Amino acid sequence: MSWRPQYRSSKFRNVYGKVASREHCFDGIPITKNVHDNHFCAVNARFLAIVTESAGGGSFLVIPLEQTGRIEPNYPKVCGHQGNVLDIKWNPFIENIIASCSEDTSVRIWEIPEGGLKRNMTEAVLELYGHSRRVGLVEWHPTTNNILFSAGYDYKVSPSPAPRHQREAPACTGAGPQCPKSPPPR
Repeated sequence: MSWRPQYRSSKFRNVYGKVASREHCFDGIPITKNVHDNHFCAVNARFLAIVTESAGGGSFLVIPLEQTGRIEPNYPKVCGHQGNVLDIKWNPFIENIIASCSEDTSVRIWEIPEGGLKRNMTEAVLELYGHSRRVGLVEWHPTTNNILFSAGYDYKVSPSPAPRHQREAPACTGAGPQCPKSPPPR
């Protein structure tokens, strides 16, 4: 009887990755050690967000994907939390909306400007408080816009409606093209 390994051999055994050059990488980012069981970064089609080490509260960087190379130590941050940021997630429907959660029991929703950050951002679009202990996970609903879930160390999962970023329909006064037609009487 011949010896055979217990694992299945890969069909990709002769495929090797190529290391990217320095000008196509991000360098000089102080990555946090406080994210617990979560990822320390989130990416979408336009931005890369990375939770960083900071004193006096939590913060994260938001870097446009076109901007590669060395990141300066004084690069603008999103820094509105009082405690360490534990998780960040981009909205799957609106590319410049990101949610963050923190040890300060809050969930915050941020709107990143079109060209990226030019200065530190401290004001969130929406602050959500519903947990009694630190919030460790945020997740956007994958098929419905503006629904955000948060899970905390208080053993609660909280669904929260996020602010709507769409134009409101004009008020109907009873006449005009903006008013829906009433159904015919039966």
